[in-house]
Amino acid sequence: MNIPIDNTALIEAASKLKEKVTQEKRLWFLQKLIGAKFILPVVIVPEPVDNKIPADATVNYFSMKTSKGLVYLAVFTSGEELEKWNKNPNKMYLIRSYDDIKKMVLNTKGYDGFVIDPCGCNIAIQNSLMQSIERISNPNVIIKPEKVQTEGNMGLKPVNDPPENIVKALREYFDSQDNISAAYYMETIRKGEEDPTPVVVVEFCKDGSLKAAFDGIAAVAHSVMKQGETIGFMPSFDKVAQKYIIGVTPFYKK
Repeated sequence: MNIPIDNTALIEAASKLKEKVTQEKRLWFLQKLIGAKFILPVVIVPEPVDNKIPADATVNYFSMKTSKGLVYLAVFTSGEELEKWNKNPNKMYLIRSYDDIKKMVLNTKGYDGFVIDPCGCNIAIQNSLMQSIERISNPNVIIKPEKVQTEGNMGLKPVNDPPENIVKALREYFDSQDNISAAYYMETIRKGEEDPTPVVVVEFCKDGSLKAAFDGIAAVAHSVMKQGETIGFMPSFDKVAQKYIIGVTPFYKK
Protein backbone atom coordinates (compact mmCIF):
# COMPACT_ATOMS: atom_id res chain seq x y z
CA MET A 1 0.00 0.00 0.00
CA ASN A 2 1.80 3.11 -1.23
CA ILE A 3 1.09 6.10 1.00
CA PRO A 4 3.28 9.19 0.41
CA ILE A 5 4.98 9.62 3.78
CA ASP A 6 8.55 8.75 4.76
CA ASN A 7 9.33 7.70 8.33
CA THR A 8 12.56 5.86 7.58
CA ALA A 9 14.56 8.02 10.00
CA LEU A 10 12.00 7.55 12.78
CA ILE A 11 12.03 3.76 12.40
CA GLU A 12 15.83 3.74 12.37
CA ALA A 13 15.91 5.88 15.53
CA ALA A 14 13.37 3.59 17.22
CA SER A 15 15.41 0.53 16.30
CA LYS A 16 18.62 2.03 17.67
CA LEU A 17 16.84 3.07 20.87
CA LYS A 18 15.54 -0.48 21.39
CA GLU A 19 19.05 -1.88 20.99
CA LYS A 20 20.40 0.27 23.79
CA VAL A 21 18.82 3.24 25.56
CA THR A 22 21.14 6.24 25.84
CA GLN A 23 20.39 9.93 26.26
CA GLU A 24 21.73 10.63 22.77
CA LYS A 25 19.59 7.91 21.14
CA ARG A 26 16.53 8.95 23.14
CA LEU A 27 16.92 12.56 22.05
CA TRP A 28 17.44 11.49 18.42
CA PHE A 29 14.25 9.43 18.55
CA LEU A 30 12.26 12.30 20.11
CA GLN A 31 13.49 14.73 17.46
CA LYS A 32 12.39 12.38 14.67
CA LEU A 33 9.09 11.74 16.47
CA ILE A 34 8.01 15.38 16.70
CA GLY A 35 8.75 15.89 12.99
CA ALA A 36 6.94 12.77 11.81
CA LYS A 37 3.64 12.30 9.98
CA PHE A 38 1.51 9.25 10.69
CA ILE A 39 -1.24 7.26 9.04
CA LEU A 40 -4.39 7.34 11.13
CA PRO A 41 -6.94 4.66 10.11
CA VAL A 42 -10.55 5.81 10.43
CA VAL A 43 -14.13 4.80 9.82
CA ILE A 44 -16.27 7.64 8.48
CA VAL A 45 -20.06 7.36 8.74
CA PRO A 46 -21.62 7.99 6.29
CA GLU A 47 -18.79 7.20 3.90
CA PRO A 48 -17.35 10.02 1.76
CA VAL A 49 -18.73 10.43 -1.75
CA ASP A 50 -16.23 11.55 -4.43
CA ASN A 51 -13.71 12.04 -1.58
CA LYS A 52 -15.99 14.59 0.07
CA ILE A 53 -16.90 14.08 3.72
CA PRO A 54 -20.51 15.00 4.55
CA ALA A 55 -20.93 17.84 7.02
CA ASP A 56 -22.75 15.57 9.50
CA ALA A 57 -20.28 12.71 9.19
CA THR A 58 -18.81 10.99 12.25
CA VAL A 59 -15.11 10.09 12.21
CA ASN A 60 -14.19 7.07 14.32
CA TYR A 61 -10.65 6.08 15.25
CA PHE A 62 -9.07 2.77 16.22
CA SER A 63 -7.62 2.19 19.66
CA MET A 64 -5.86 -0.70 21.38
CA LYS A 65 -6.11 -1.76 25.00
CA THR A 66 -3.22 -3.31 26.92
CA SER A 67 -3.41 -6.06 29.53
CA LYS A 68 -3.03 -3.32 32.14
CA GLY A 69 -6.08 -1.50 30.82
CA LEU A 70 -4.24 1.34 29.08
CA VAL A 71 -5.90 2.62 25.90
CA TYR A 72 -3.74 3.80 23.00
CA LEU A 73 -4.71 5.41 19.70
CA ALA A 74 -3.28 3.32 16.83
CA VAL A 75 -1.08 5.11 14.25
CA PHE A 76 1.21 3.82 11.52
CA THR A 77 4.44 4.91 9.86
CA SER A 78 3.77 3.42 6.41
CA GLY A 79 1.19 1.69 4.25
CA GLU A 80 3.04 -1.59 4.77
CA GLU A 81 2.73 -1.30 8.54
CA LEU A 82 -0.95 -0.45 8.20
CA GLU A 83 -1.51 -3.57 6.09
CA LYS A 84 0.20 -5.75 8.71
CA TRP A 85 -2.54 -4.65 11.07
CA ASN A 86 -5.48 -4.61 8.64
CA LYS A 87 -5.40 -5.98 5.10
CA ASN A 88 -8.77 -4.51 4.10
CA PRO A 89 -8.04 -2.80 0.73
CA ASN A 90 -10.93 -0.36 1.24
CA LYS A 91 -9.86 0.97 4.61
CA MET A 92 -9.88 4.73 5.02
CA TYR A 93 -7.15 6.77 6.63
CA LEU A 94 -5.97 10.29 7.37
CA ILE A 95 -2.40 11.58 7.41
CA ARG A 96 -1.66 13.56 10.55
CA SER A 97 1.45 15.13 12.07
CA TYR A 98 2.80 14.28 15.51
CA ASP A 99 1.38 17.57 16.76
CA ASP A 100 -2.08 16.65 15.43
CA ILE A 101 -1.92 13.23 17.11
CA LYS A 102 -0.67 14.76 20.35
CA LYS A 103 -3.52 17.27 20.51
CA MET A 104 -6.10 14.60 19.69
CA VAL A 105 -4.86 12.23 22.39
CA LEU A 106 -4.28 14.78 25.14
CA ASN A 107 -7.61 16.53 24.49
CA THR A 108 -9.71 13.35 24.33
CA LYS A 109 -10.75 11.69 27.56
CA GLY A 110 -9.93 8.00 27.73
CA TYR A 111 -6.64 7.91 25.83
CA ASP A 112 -3.44 7.06 27.71
CA GLY A 113 -1.28 7.77 24.66
CA PHE A 114 -0.77 6.42 21.17
CA VAL A 115 1.00 3.35 19.81
CA ILE A 116 3.20 3.41 16.71
CA ASP A 117 3.04 0.36 14.40
CA PRO A 118 1.52 -2.17 16.84
CA CYS A 119 2.52 -5.01 14.47
CA GLY A 120 5.96 -3.52 13.85
CA CYS A 121 8.17 -1.44 16.15
CA ASN A 122 5.25 -1.34 18.64
CA ILE A 123 6.31 1.74 20.60
CA ALA A 124 3.78 3.32 22.94
CA ILE A 125 4.01 7.09 23.49
CA GLN A 126 2.26 7.82 26.76
CA ASN A 127 0.60 11.10 27.70
CA SER A 128 3.27 11.85 30.29
CA LEU A 129 6.00 11.64 27.62
CA MET A 130 4.08 13.93 25.26
CA GLN A 131 3.64 16.45 28.05
CA SER A 132 7.36 16.22 28.81
CA ILE A 133 8.20 16.75 25.13
CA GLU A 134 5.86 19.74 25.12
CA ARG A 135 7.76 21.33 28.01
CA ILE A 136 11.09 20.72 26.26
CA SER A 137 9.91 21.86 22.83
CA ASN A 138 8.26 24.99 24.19
CA PRO A 139 10.43 26.04 27.11
CA ASN A 140 10.04 29.32 28.93
CA VAL A 141 12.89 30.88 26.98
CA ILE A 142 13.44 33.02 23.94
CA ILE A 143 13.14 30.73 20.93
CA LYS A 144 11.62 33.10 18.40
CA PRO A 145 14.34 35.18 16.73
CA GLU A 146 12.29 38.37 16.63
CA LYS A 147 12.37 38.46 20.45
CA VAL A 148 16.12 39.02 20.54
CA GLN A 149 16.70 42.44 19.07
CA THR A 150 18.89 45.45 19.83
CA GLU A 151 15.94 47.57 20.92
CA GLY A 152 16.29 47.74 24.69
CA ASN A 153 19.40 45.57 24.56
CA MET A 154 23.13 46.26 24.39
CA GLY A 155 23.74 44.29 21.21
CA LEU A 156 25.58 40.99 20.96
CA LYS A 157 29.11 40.05 21.88
CA PRO A 158 30.98 36.76 21.46
CA VAL A 159 31.57 34.42 24.41
CA ASN A 160 35.15 33.18 24.44
CA ASP A 161 34.54 30.18 26.72
CA PRO A 162 30.95 28.99 26.21
CA PRO A 163 29.66 26.17 28.45
CA GLU A 164 31.17 22.94 27.13
CA ASN A 165 28.10 20.83 27.91
CA ILE A 166 25.89 23.07 25.76
CA VAL A 167 28.23 23.45 22.79
CA LYS A 168 29.05 19.71 22.82
CA ALA A 169 25.35 18.78 22.72
CA LEU A 170 24.65 21.35 20.00
CA ARG A 171 27.62 20.26 17.87
CA GLU A 172 26.41 16.66 17.94
CA TYR A 173 22.89 17.73 17.06
CA PHE A 174 24.00 20.06 14.26
CA ASP A 175 25.98 17.19 12.71
CA SER A 176 22.67 15.35 12.22
CA GLN A 177 20.93 18.35 10.61
CA ASP A 178 21.53 19.05 6.92
CA ASN A 179 20.07 22.56 7.13
CA ILE A 180 22.63 24.03 9.56
CA SER A 181 26.07 25.11 8.38
CA ALA A 182 27.45 27.18 11.28
CA ALA A 183 26.62 28.52 14.76
CA TYR A 184 27.97 31.30 16.98
CA TYR A 185 27.77 31.52 20.77
CA MET A 186 27.03 35.10 21.77
CA GLU A 187 25.42 36.96 24.66
CA THR A 188 23.30 40.06 25.18
CA ILE A 189 22.15 42.14 28.13
CA ARG A 190 18.42 42.77 27.93
CA LYS A 191 16.69 45.92 29.09
CA GLY A 192 16.21 46.00 32.84
CA GLU A 193 18.67 43.15 33.47
CA GLU A 194 22.27 43.12 34.63
CA ASP A 195 23.27 39.55 33.85
CA PRO A 196 23.90 38.56 30.22
CA THR A 197 21.65 36.12 28.37
CA PRO A 198 23.35 33.61 26.05
CA VAL A 199 22.27 33.72 22.40
CA VAL A 200 23.09 31.14 19.75
CA VAL A 201 23.18 32.58 16.24
CA VAL A 202 22.50 29.84 13.68
CA GLU A 203 23.46 29.89 10.01
CA PHE A 204 21.05 27.93 7.83
CA CYS A 205 21.93 26.54 4.40
CA LYS A 206 18.44 25.32 3.47
CA ASP A 207 14.95 26.76 3.57
CA GLY A 208 12.44 25.40 6.06
CA SER A 209 10.37 26.18 9.12
CA LEU A 210 12.35 28.51 11.35
CA LYS A 211 10.18 27.73 14.36
CA ALA A 212 10.59 23.98 13.91
CA ALA A 213 14.36 24.38 13.59
CA PHE A 214 14.67 26.49 16.73
CA ASP A 215 12.29 24.23 18.66
CA GLY A 216 14.63 21.33 17.95
CA ILE A 217 17.74 23.30 18.91
CA ALA A 218 16.06 24.54 22.10
CA ALA A 219 15.16 20.98 23.08
CA VAL A 220 18.80 19.92 22.75
CA ALA A 221 20.15 22.90 24.69
CA HIS A 222 17.67 22.48 27.53
CA SER A 223 18.36 18.78 27.82
CA VAL A 224 21.77 19.70 29.31
CA MET A 225 21.03 23.06 30.94
CA LYS A 226 20.09 23.56 34.57
CA GLN A 227 16.52 24.26 35.62
CA GLY A 228 15.68 27.94 35.16
CA GLU A 229 18.56 28.74 32.79
CA THR A 230 17.58 30.59 29.62
CA ILE A 231 19.05 30.85 26.15
CA GLY A 232 18.07 32.77 23.02
CA PHE A 233 18.33 31.91 19.34
CA MET A 234 18.67 33.99 16.18
CA PRO A 235 19.18 33.20 12.50
CA SER A 236 22.39 34.58 11.01
CA PHE A 237 20.42 36.34 8.28
CA ASP A 238 18.82 38.64 10.88
CA LYS A 239 20.19 42.14 10.31
CA VAL A 240 21.17 42.44 13.98
CA ALA A 241 23.01 39.12 14.00
CA GLN A 242 24.77 39.95 10.72
CA LYS A 243 26.25 43.04 12.30
CA TYR A 244 27.70 41.32 15.36
CA ILE A 245 29.01 38.01 13.99
CA ILE A 246 31.39 39.70 11.54
CA GLY A 247 34.91 38.49 12.39
CA VAL A 248 33.63 36.08 15.07
CA THR A 249 34.76 32.43 14.92
CA PRO A 250 31.78 30.05 15.04
CA PHE A 251 31.85 27.30 17.64
CA TYR A 252 30.36 25.01 14.98
CA LYS A 253 30.99 24.88 11.25
CA LYS A 254 30.40 22.16 8.65
